[in-house]
Amino acid sequence: MNKRVIATVAALAAFTATPVFAADYTFKVAHTNAADEVQDKGLHKMKELLEEKTDGAATLEIYAGGQLGDEQQTVEGVMLGSLDMGMTSNAMLSNYVEDFKVFDLPFLFPSIPALGEKVDANWDMLEESANGSGFQLIAVFSSGIRHLMTSKPIDSIDDLEGMKIRTMQNPVHVEAFRAYGANPTPMSYSELYGALQAGVVDGAEGASTGYDGMKFYEVAPDFALVGWLNMTAPVTMKKDAFDALPEEIQTALMEAGSEAATWQRQYVVDMEQPLLDSFKERDVTITTPDTKPFIEASKPLYDSQLTTDGQKKLFNALTGE
Repeated sequence: MNKRVIATVAALAAFTATPVFAADYTFKVAHTNAADEVQDKGLHKMKELLEEKTDGAATLEIYAGGQLGDEQQTVEGVMLGSLDMGMTSNAMLSNYVEDFKVFDLPFLFPSIPALGEKVDANWDMLEESANGSGFQLIAVFSSGIRHLMTSKPIDSIDDLEGMKIRTMQNPVHVEAFRAYGANPTPMSYSELYGALQAGVVDGAEGASTGYDGMKFYEVAPDFALVGWLNMTAPVTMKKDAFDALPEEIQTALMEAGSEAATWQRQYVVDMEQPLLDSFKERDVTITTPDTKPFIEASKPLYDSQLTTDGQKKLFNALTGE
């Protein structure tokens, strides 16, 4: 048998051994968190799982740190189909999937595991809400429990009076900090470090993971543990684009997303105390204000911000009320 025949036989053998969905699917996914932050870690876990489930036929190409635009541009890129997949804060996505506004309410879930249980138990409802707005929900990651980073120590809710606090560009967040006595100042995440450094804002709300990943402790050396929000980070695709994929790839994506989310949410829990310990080593002043006044000030938002039947239905399902 000559070399040409041997090469042909080898090529045919390789072809027939290839899985049915052997086409190369590379999904470009963007987010604004720093590389190696907990959200980014979750996407890399999802990439690993997706490659395993498809024998390398499908993978993720991850763009961290806002390389492809801010959160609004990320959501709109998914909607337009110019971006395969996006991971943003729920606060941004809920401007487009109105039922998800429920996840923006303060003090709704006591812990990240409790949130994860409710998400998993009500997945069909969440998926239906996303589909209704043209999205396919792939996973729900955690962005951690949100606290306060400021230029002066916060020992009580009274210390927030009149302070310019950066919030996400979300009406529920704005109203929450107005209720806490602050002067809420919405701005994009990419602008926050410079705004803190220049004194444009006096502080911001955020999770310990972001405080560490973006080095906000350099410009806001005080961290108040108020736990006002248990933040989610949904991973989405355009529904039409998802529906056009082979069934095997759809299944692999959904399984990889679910398993990565379970892993990622536990990873966030495991990282919390080590991060707080590291802040002390960086001379960050950590305070623990009484959260009862914050909780009381938040209660009116449950009525004023849930305005549609879909939001109320999801709220009741998530809270068991």
